[in-house]
Amino acid sequence: MKSATPESGPSRSVRLRRWSASGWMTPSLIGLLAIALALGSFEHTRGNLHRLKETVGIQHDALALPVGPGGQDPVFLVRHTNENGTEPQFLEAALLPGRGFNLWQLTAFIPGHGEVPLLVAPPVANATSVLTGIGPDANGSVAAQFGGAFLAPWADRMSGFPSPANGVLQTQWQGQRLSFPASAPGSSLSVEGLLLTHGADTVKTSVIPDGQSAQAVFHEGTFAGGWTGNTDLTILVELSGHTLDLTITAQNVGIVPEPFGIGWHPYFAIPSGDRANAKIVIPSTSRATPPDRRTGVSNGTLLATKDTPYDFTRAEGTPLHDLSLDETYLNLHAALLADGPIAELQDTASNFGLRVIPLSSNIKTLRVIAPAAKPWVSIGPNMNVPDPFGSEWDRLDGNGMAVLQPGDSVQWRVRVEIFPLSHQPSYPQH
Repeated sequence: MKSATPESGPSRSVRLRRWSASGWMTPSLIGLLAIALALGSFEHTRGNLHRLKETVGIQHDALALPVGPGGQDPVFLVRHTNENGTEPQFLEAALLPGRGFNLWQLTAFIPGHGEVPLLVAPPVANATSVLTGIGPDANGSVAAQFGGAFLAPWADRMSGFPSPANGVLQTQWQGQRLSFPASAPGSSLSVEGLLLTHGADTVKTSVIPDGQSAQAVFHEGTFAGGWTGNTDLTILVELSGHTLDLTITAQNVGIVPEPFGIGWHPYFAIPSGDRANAKIVIPSTSRATPPDRRTGVSNGTLLATKDTPYDFTRAEGTPLHDLSLDETYLNLHAALLADGPIAELQDTASNFGLRVIPLSSNIKTLRVIAPAAKPWVSIGPNMNVPDPFGSEWDRLDGNGMAVLQPGDSVQWRVRVEIFPLSHQPSYPQH
């Protein structure tokens, strides 16, 4: 993965969005309008007004952003920074409100490397051609393969039995039937929840100290008839220099109970492009037995990781080497003087790292995926275990799914922090 050099600076589109967020856009446009009117008056006397109108129209169209996936424009959170700074810091977040508010890209300034994309995804301008809503993406599956998809009303895998409707699976919860689409024809699994194809009902952005925030509200109801309850979902994303705060709140506004789980599936890039430079920290010594190749689900047995290749508890980080990971870590351990368990991805060649910090105690698992041949790592903080209604979890203390009675709500909170490897900043305090 090739990043920009410090001399290359931000792209034209990024500069435009930062200028629009700076507060100078309105006075600048007023000044340009006054100049244009004066020029128009002069050109009118020479019979050139028609050509002037054509030129202005072409320029305006070139600056317009195309409609994004799901028929809604992307939302950009932008902050300003001194690019001659000595520490890494976040610059921009791109979100797709038409596709579950997917955090499609997160950009940072890395000293010595310039602007660097931190998530694996095509350019935002190409997102519509990737997330088509048809074929492999008919159920939103492609949206969970890029960026950072938010997951609800469950995270990870869910198994079910075929229903009379082709391609639809069902399972039972407290005597009620839940329906959800199969991930592939003939499969008994569905992955990553039901939010991936849904568009936001309202979106608003705000200025916060050292950055911007965006809030999307989804009036999901029964998720197109497949779920119990009646759900309102709010996703809040807050971008500042060194932190990205993510908060999801789900409320049951219906008259019957519903089960609910929330998660996130980010594809964090290794900016150097070399997996040999990557280290991770996972604050757990327990992992679920890997899924059976035939059924795709775990048997619910927990395996100790101490003194095995799957132990990543060392605070300084453990190299990935050539190990492929597709693991669910449980029994997360909170860090000393921190607000929750702290997972890390470090890129020693780029001299920076990312922390993923669950801030709400209901986040029970970390789904860690790191294919040996790929320059990325996914560290997904999820409330529920994989296949939460499976009998394999009966002997555990709960499956991580919240039970929302009418009027109840549940909140999922995660912080992503960027930091230099040359020194360790203090953990966030509240």
